[in-house]
Amino acid sequence: MADLTVTITEGVNIEGVQRGGQMSITIPDIMDIYDRVITVPTSEVTLYSTHASNVAGDVFDEDFVKYVRITNKDATNFITLKITGDAGDLFYYKLPASRTLILFDHKNAMDTHHPCEGEEEFVKNLGDISSVTAQADSAAVRTEVFIGSKNA
Repeated sequence: MADLTVTITEGVNIEGVQRGGQMSITIPDIMDIYDRVITVPTSEVTLYSTHASNVAGDVFDEDFVKYVRITNKDATNFITLKITGDAGDLFYYKLPASRTLILFDHKNAMDTHHPCEGEEEFVKNLGDISSVTAQADSAAVRTEVFIGSKNA
């Protein structure tokens, strides 16, 4: 087991004043790392998925995924990520060229339910992230996927 350290630093100088900050976290007991650069075509491909017990290759235990970084390595083209929950809910995220999306814990992590007309409060029905797929817009895009999990 090992500790995974993640550090995010922002820095901007506005009118001679330096702004920004740094956040660093340590995720203990990481037992499995997945680090791959793949070519995402203009058709949908699975970057990785989760499962309660059938874990192998790019399938991770939904209880133990603690960190995911998806980086678009292209200089001009975006990719669209589809993040699907175990209840079938999903959302899409446009990841522009040279940008990164970070996801942390996958257990009870997402719900796309939103208040409908007439609802007085937001109702949360959090579920697990079950898969992340990607599709390039106009040309194939090199994409890096890095996952840290507490269990193989």
